Amino acid sequence: MTAMHDNRYFDNAATTEISEEALRTYVSVSTECFANPSSKHKDGLKAKKRLEDARAHFASMLHAKSENLFFTSGASESIAAVLSSLLWAKRPGRVIFSAIEHEAVLSYTPILKEKGFDVVTVKAKGGFVKPEELESLLTPDTKLVAIQYVNNVVGTINDIKALVGVVRKKEKETGRKIFFFSDSVQALGKLDIDLTALDVDGASFSAHKISGPRGVGLLYLKRPELQVLAKAGGQERGVRGGTENLPAIAAFETALATYKKREDILALNAKLREIFTGCGIKVLSPDHDITGYVITITTPLPSEVLTRMLSDEGYSVSSGSACSNNAKGKSENVIIALGYSMNDAKGTVRISFSPESDEKEALALAELICTKVKEFRK
Repeated sequence: MTAMHDNRYFDNAATTEISEEALRTYVSVSTECFANPSSKHKDGLKAKKRLEDARAHFASMLHAKSENLFFTSGASESIAAVLSSLLWAKRPGRVIFSAIEHEAVLSYTPILKEKGFDVVTVKAKGGFVKPEELESLLTPDTKLVAIQYVNNVVGTINDIKALVGVVRKKEKETGRKIFFFSDSVQALGKLDIDLTALDVDGASFSAHKISGPRGVGLLYLKRPELQVLAKAGGQERGVRGGTENLPAIAAFETALATYKKREDILALNAKLREIFTGCGIKVLSPDHDITGYVITITTPLPSEVLTRMLSDEGYSVSSGSACSNNAKGKSENVIIALGYSMNDAKGTVRISFSPESDEKEALALAELICTKVKEFRK
């Protein structure tokens, strides 16, 4: 995989630059398979074959069945399809979210509560949900559990298999199904994902986090009978209506197929951690069970001030989660849910890497942050 961006870009958890390979695929499929995959003429059938070939390739890479994969406009839409389907329930029940879910999940709390659902959050101190804490919240009327695979703010990896295990145990006790959903956006490309082995009921993915195009995502459903709110034209077997964005889907396929996990990422993360701790900067990301692609710190400087200072020096970083930054206080709420203070939350800066990130510039960035903080402390 090759990219062309400035090597001072360290906001890859927000979005990545599209790779040359993915861009080439996008252009070629746009011209060679321009027809609507739902059309029955030869050009439509050609587009349909390219669409199903991409689906089969994704199934192979994610260890799933093709019929369980659905293309969407992104992870937010995939999440919306799952959570909005709860609104069809004749009898509301309990819904459990981890306290550090992405806002795309947590934003459903008000409407679910309004419709009579008992929405509770399971703690995620330090970025991890403990199976025993999840188990303590499960009730006979629990409808759904949503827990991230990898946290987007601090990069922690949840033991999804163990968490699913306690849910399946509860199902056996009660004889009732519980839908286990995992927002897996930040895991894609960083971890080896085996959806069958994980035994989740649903998972969401997004192309633009792994050097693919924006506006395309993937939804996995173990049992594809999800009752969505709007079927539109019935595409994607009624799970996601609308003409499929075939060039973007094909580019997403190429992005995942060519995405190279960075073998030295944990070592690079550790080097930055050492620099930060050496100059008295608190690191919020733990040093274990992490992807390594994210390191989040907090400094005495307000995050917006420090990110602007770094931008003036040519470096791009994020003050917490870029998506949460659109809504005042949302990123701070996640930091507090992780177990940190409000002061920590106000000074949070996230540095995130891609396989293309330049180590020399990453270390220079860490040193620059130390310098800015030292100047502020004087």
